[in-house]
Amino acid sequence: MSSKAPPDPASKPAPSPTPKDPTPNDDATKPYTVVFVARAGQSSAFHSHFPQMVALAARSQPADDEAVRLVGLSKACEDRLSAALGIPRASSIALRGDAPQAKGLVDFVRARVAPVDVAWLREAQGGAGFLETRIAAVPTRIGVKKVKSS
Repeated sequence: MSSKAPPDPASKPAPSPTPKDPTPNDDATKPYTVVFVARAGQSSAFHSHFPQMVALAARSQPADDEAVRLVGLSKACEDRLSAALGIPRASSIALRGDAPQAKGLVDFVRARVAPVDVAWLREAQGGAGFLETRIAAVPTRIGVKKVKSS
């Protein structure tokens, strides 16, 4: 009877790494804390959806003090932001609360900027159901048409 020696583990190829499943602790799932938008540099079509988008994101936060804040920037701020980032244009930028060296800025914004509140969104999610149209009809009297004199 011949016995074979077990194969040497060093001779086996290393298994290929498998991508890990996203977990709540991954960066991709961490919520943004502050969103800065430069409003003056482009048309309103670019940034008009930000209040609704930020309000929806804020509703997923556990507490109102942790809700996402929206901060509007002027054209001059957009130019300085672009220069600081080293890119030609920067219209918006968002920060996560755990970003390096962002704690002071995040605390400052949270103390001075209220979370975005969209009234129609709050009503729609409140289960208001069907709301009947309210039209206030006011009877008026139309006078006699003036005759043009030539």
